[in-house]
Amino acid sequence: MSPAAQKDHTSTLTAAALLLFMIVAVLLRAIPSAALVDGSFTSLIGTDSWYNLRQIEAMVANYPGYAWFDPMTAYPTGKEVAWGPLFPFITATACIIAGAASRPEIVYVAAWVPPLLAAAVVPVVYLTGKAVAGRKTGLIAAGLIPIVSASFFARSIFGFVDHHVAETLFSTLFCLAYIAALAYAARHPVSFRDYRTVLPVALLALGAGIAYLLGLLVMPTIILFVLIAGVFTALQAVRNHLDGTGPEGLLVVNAVAFAVPTVFLPLSGFMVDSMSLSLYSVAHVYAYLLLIGATALLAGVSVALRGRRREYLAALAALAVAAVAFLNLSAVGRTMTNGLVTFFGQDMTAAAIREMGAWDPALAWQSFNVGLLLIPAGLTVLALRARRENRPELLFAIVWSVVILVATIQHLRFEYYLAVNLALLAAVFIAWALRFGLGKTVAYLREPEGKKKRKKTVPVPEVGAVALAVALAVILVGASAAENIGYAQNGVSRTMLADDWRDALEWMNANTPDLGVDYYATYKKDNFTYPADSYSVMSWWDYGHWITFIAQRIPATNPFQDHVDAATRFFLAGTEREADAALAAAGSRYIVTDGRMAVATFPSIASWHNTTAGINPYATALLVPVGEDTYRIEMFFKARYYETMVARLQTLDGTLVEPSEVLYAEYDTGSVPETGYAGLTASQRMDPAGAREAVEAYSGSGEAAIFGSDIASPPEAIPALKHYRLIYESSPDRTTSVKVFERVEGAVIPGEGVIEVTVVTNTGREFVYRQQSENGTFVVPYSTTGNPYGVKTVGNFSIAGATGEFTVTEEAVTGRA
Repeated sequence: MSPAAQKDHTSTLTAAALLLFMIVAVLLRAIPSAALVDGSFTSLIGTDSWYNLRQIEAMVANYPGYAWFDPMTAYPTGKEVAWGPLFPFITATACIIAGAASRPEIVYVAAWVPPLLAAAVVPVVYLTGKAVAGRKTGLIAAGLIPIVSASFFARSIFGFVDHHVAETLFSTLFCLAYIAALAYAARHPVSFRDYRTVLPVALLALGAGIAYLLGLLVMPTIILFVLIAGVFTALQAVRNHLDGTGPEGLLVVNAVAFAVPTVFLPLSGFMVDSMSLSLYSVAHVYAYLLLIGATALLAGVSVALRGRRREYLAALAALAVAAVAFLNLSAVGRTMTNGLVTFFGQDMTAAAIREMGAWDPALAWQSFNVGLLLIPAGLTVLALRARRENRPELLFAIVWSVVILVATIQHLRFEYYLAVNLALLAAVFIAWALRFGLGKTVAYLREPEGKKKRKKTVPVPEVGAVALAVALAVILVGASAAENIGYAQNGVSRTMLADDWRDALEWMNANTPDLGVDYYATYKKDNFTYPADSYSVMSWWDYGHWITFIAQRIPATNPFQDHVDAATRFFLAGTEREADAALAAAGSRYIVTDGRMAVATFPSIASWHNTTAGINPYATALLVPVGEDTYRIEMFFKARYYETMVARLQTLDGTLVEPSEVLYAEYDTGSVPETGYAGLTASQRMDPAGAREAVEAYSGSGEAAIFGSDIASPPEAIPALKHYRLIYESSPDRTTSVKVFERVEGAVIPGEGVIEVTVVTNTGREFVYRQQSENGTFVVPYSTTGNPYGVKTVGNFSIAGATGEFTVTEEAVTGRA
């Protein structure tokens, strides 16, 4: 076969392999579609996906316009969007091409975009691996990227409509283009005296700048790759000088590549009035100019001190001292330092968000398994090659991988970036091992017979290298595929929209007043004001995007953690007066709660309110013996828990509760020291007065307290809520039910004692609303006539032990004519 035919044959096989890998990437990620698609309704995975759908809907309606300000979340301020339009644009364009016009069609088409973008990552990874270490490395990396990393897989699966996969795609595309420019400049030295040597490098660098710009249009997080380029530049500049290589090529690449975003941002209108690297701000421009300036400075020093090694190293030391001073003393430098802390540090607010938490060994192994061993192995192979050869693409791949690894260790979210580096480094090592082992073994087998007779066996190191490479590759692929398929089949259900929430929010969309804000319109922050009749919906931040997208109502807080303090103040309020003040400040008229908020999510609410005290004022987690040296953890709720609004609404229905029996419990704080939990030593059901006496008389070495006998029974009397009425529940089971409450003025009824009325919910559940009088009056939140909701009273109000009934009109309750 001629060389040309051999090349064509190789190219055909490579293209076929890449197409196969892309198909595998899509098919694996399509597995959840069967569970997520229910008739015309497509559920999504995660919470942010629903907000991305909100943006995509708005862009389809105003194509290609993008709303940088959104009044449909974070009431009463609205939300300035801090990420770019490219992912919504790609998805909206796909919807328009597919002819998706209705909401179900838009959601369905959008759900397919992440798997398709994951497939697009395959050829980009192939070309990157090929540029770094050859075609074989590129093919192995392309074969691994559809499977490796549970995090990347989960963020590019059908139904996970979020920009993370686009971040991975365009950041890798930038690295590929940047490497291509660097490699060409290294092979074709640049001289400023001959523009013909400058132009090809400048054009390749322009491609890198455009690729970076695409990443920037996805997320400002792409600024991390400026740090990577900066670290690489410093190291490569030194290497070039010590090797006698001119600095012109590196200068042209950085100057042209980062001039693109430097020029684009100020002209785009994207920039906000801020100095934050996490936003589209002038801080980005400063970062690009600093990199270009630093490259020019290093190039100037190299030219001025060419051939003078000691003087050059001394100049570098002086520049390092100046750089440290600049980062610590100047305003721009402090902005860059703060950016480094954001990427590589931890703060308590970020730690409350799972993807911003630290990478722990269990999560790392779950996502990468034996691939964790291949990361240092691949880095070692690259380092050995870089030591022998001054190839900038090798050094860049090392710096890129190390920085992303460190970022991932600090923040879990960067794990989907690390997927590309893992695939690349694993491919580098596997290809090296195969080349080392197979090459030498084949050479041995081809030796003349005379030489073979002098050798007894095939060389063991070579065979071992091949066996190791094959074994690691098989384990990596097998374990990763099993983990991903398991998640696709079963794990996605944990982050899907629950039917109870869907039912409740669809009901809210149809049965609550219009906001006066057009859901599909585009607004500008500078000239927007909320209509006088607008309002927000109070719930925990986890559910904010569902409220925006499904109910088309405005949440007071959201998964971006806007105004979370307002939500904690309301849900943890110990009196109705405090709750009213918090609700008024948030501009909320309706409240949505669920069983998780009252129990499983409650520790998070408490920790947001007070990170030091956490849940301790409200509950105690105790180890309850279930066998010899075997325990289960149970939460024992204190009186203060039942005073919170979340408990009074979700658990107690806002009515007066007077317990007849409570649980007295004794526990020893030092009984099971290795667990960090106290152990329950004794418990007994008794009347509230007896339990209080037992607490006062207790003299054990541990502690004693009164706890509710179960979640629905407080240890002390809890008064009724006067201004909050239940208007909808998704099911009669309080542990799963999603409940909607309305804040009303309340109707005043004169009288003494306890007033009560039977309430039947929309699900048919009955409870008695009871309220103790104060100063000779009652203020009741339920009407007996004119109630527009499915939750209604049976008959009229009556005072226990007295004759007569009280009719309450809807107008009297709401205060609206």
